[in-house]
Amino acid sequence: MSKQQSEQSQRGGSEPEQGEYGGLFSQAAVASAPAKSPVARASPPVKGGISVAGVTRAAPVVERRVGKGPVPVDPRKFRYDVNRGRAMPALDFGASRADRMDASDAGDMLERIHELFGIDRESENIVAAFDKALFFEHTINGASLLQSSRGVLSVGSSTFELSLIKQLLGVDQRRFFRAFSDEITAVNREVLAGLDPYNAGSVEKHGQLIQVAVERGLQKFPHLAHDSSDAGLVLSVEERVALMASKRLVLPSVTNNADQLHARAAGTRPVASG
Repeated sequence: MSKQQSEQSQRGGSEPEQGEYGGLFSQAAVASAPAKSPVARASPPVKGGISVAGVTRAAPVVERRVGKGPVPVDPRKFRYDVNRGRAMPALDFGASRADRMDASDAGDMLERIHELFGIDRESENIVAAFDKALFFEHTINGASLLQSSRGVLSVGSSTFELSLIKQLLGVDQRRFFRAFSDEITAVNREVLAGLDPYNAGSVEKHGQLIQVAVERGLQKFPHLAHDSSDAGLVLSVEERVALMASKRLVLPSVTNNADQLHARAAGTRPVASG
């Protein structure tokens, strides 16, 4: 027995036997094993290091759409993403009406009227009574541009010339009162509810309001007897139908001279040059 064989027998065969070439190919097989990949998952190995099912890959989960989705918007009309605009937080929007003043403009004009008579520095009850007198005057006299400006507004024992208000409002008179349509209606309701047979002033205001309402065919809704009632924002459907019927009754018999086209006087037609 050689010396090498005697050393192996002394170690008791603790080391595994190597092949004829010293285990060279066994080390190469271990080194060539693929590294673990985060996107690849190997099937359980079997004898010999070969997977039965091969290598499988985990694909990302994609949500499956059901149906046709939102209705597309005509790109010829809108040059932006309308669906995205609807999904984003909504903003307030609005538009002004040509037949009435904006609320802020009407408020500025009313404040100018207060300053005109110097009541803007008075207590609130005096200013409120002045506004009620102004709104009730509009109900019983209208807002015609050709209306006579004679008359006064009274608050307690004080009076205010109506002509100064008409001059200040000018051609914006109708648009001003239409901005306060709901407030004028509220004043008329107060006049109707405050009827006191023992108070001459209360009876007078109530009678004036009823007269205008009957002339307009609004005896069922006398609080809507003013010119600007159709501009109200809190009217019921029945009230709006009554106002439309009132217009058909009143307008054919009333000539709006402010909007009427007048014919030329005789002899004023331009003569064509020959």
